[in-house]
Amino acid sequence: MTARLGVIGGGQLGLYLCEAARALGVQVAVLTESADDAASHCADSLVVGELDNAAAVEQFLADCDVVTFDKEAVPKETLAWLVEAQSRGRVKVLPGAETLLMLKDKALQKTWLTQQSLPTLPFHVLSGSVSSLELIGGSFGKAVVQKARCGGYDGRGVQIIPCLESERQLWDVPSIVEPLLANCVEISVITVRDQFGDMQTYPPVGMEFDPQLNSVKTVSLPAAVSPAVGEQAVALAERIVSLLKGVGVFAIEMFVTAGDELLINEISPRVHNSGHLTLDACNVSQFEQHVRAVCGLPLLEIECKTSAAMLNLLYSEDLRVHCPPRPVAEKMKQPGTSVYWYGKAPGMVGRKMGHINAVAPEVEEAVRLAAGALAKLSSGKNRQAA
Repeated sequence: MTARLGVIGGGQLGLYLCEAARALGVQVAVLTESADDAASHCADSLVVGELDNAAAVEQFLADCDVVTFDKEAVPKETLAWLVEAQSRGRVKVLPGAETLLMLKDKALQKTWLTQQSLPTLPFHVLSGSVSSLELIGGSFGKAVVQKARCGGYDGRGVQIIPCLESERQLWDVPSIVEPLLANCVEISVITVRDQFGDMQTYPPVGMEFDPQLNSVKTVSLPAAVSPAVGEQAVALAERIVSLLKGVGVFAIEMFVTAGDELLINEISPRVHNSGHLTLDACNVSQFEQHVRAVCGLPLLEIECKTSAAMLNLLYSEDLRVHCPPRPVAEKMKQPGTSVYWYGKAPGMVGRKMGHINAVAPEVEEAVRLAAGALAKLSSGKNRQAA
């Protein structure tokens, strides 16, 4: 068992990794760019600095036996330093730095999927200079999606173009373009693999997106797919993680077409927003499973106790007065509902400030409970002691 875990990134995912590690008796060091980040409230040791600052990385590594990540946006220089540190036996890096380097670039990720004969949408790679309008239109039609190759998150770095008619509609940045897939269901499968190849997978969850922000708005368990499609999605996710020889949690986002065909959208080599439901709906959360996997502890067999729904709390001026300065998890008056605040300073519209989880015997009831809790949150009368 690893006694000292290092997490690069200090957001809410890092926060819940810290909490899970602490419950397992694992010390956690966090490297983050701001002393106010969510994980700073729970880390055993905190290094604040730019992620490509060699001195900050060196200080961080001094407190680590194994290093993991709460985000993909880690500079190439830092990943190279981690590879070198691992080669000298100083630390383990899980998932591997090489895996993160490939998956964080959407063009490299899509190329890998194609090379592995894994089902995904066709794509076209754009350089920083846009000059491929006829090629795109001829291959994909007018309705397309453009994704920045690196750095996108929470809907940023993604734009939907319903009718592509001019190169001016495309961002002049390194990116990929895919056809817009209509009439599909979007799901996520959370899979965890340990250092010995053992795997556990959560049931697929459904995802609904904010049409303006392009970020996840609602997650529901179970996903609205047939049992056969659900089994195929689990098998596909496990195949992907096995091919990557990944260690830790991976989130595999997929499209389900009108004909029940599965197409891989994106792979995230980390704990994921679509897995927040596991904090309340399952016997073991994605965060605990990730810590177990990278620290050499046995994975727990997953049991989903109930249906569930999760709503992201996205920043707005109406929400500002309710955002606490420190992370807080509280029960709410609606039965089976809890609110998780990340302790973030109020910021830009669309920033994730927290989420609401609701559990119920049926998924429709869970969605209704979560929506009702969100509607009443602004009254300030919807909390009760945990």
